[in-house]
Amino acid sequence: MPTHSFKDIERMNLVLDKEGVTRPKRKAKTKKYRLRVVGIGISPMILSTNAEDEASAIKYAKARWADCKIQIIR
Repeated sequence: MPTHSFKDIERMNLVLDKEGVTRPKRKAKTKKYRLRVVGIGISPMILSTNAEDEASAIKYAKARWADCKIQIIR
């Protein structure tokens, strides 16, 4: 039975960087949003990303960090 290292298993579970899943479509009209991602390590991470609207910005962040809490920073 083959055994996999932790890095291999971690890479298998990563979400691919795809248009419409983790980032907006190529020619979509976007705006910059700042998000706070809580749940990665001890301190929250501030993420600056482009998205069509607030819901899409949260959707793109949730695709990468599904088990974290995501908030829009105004």
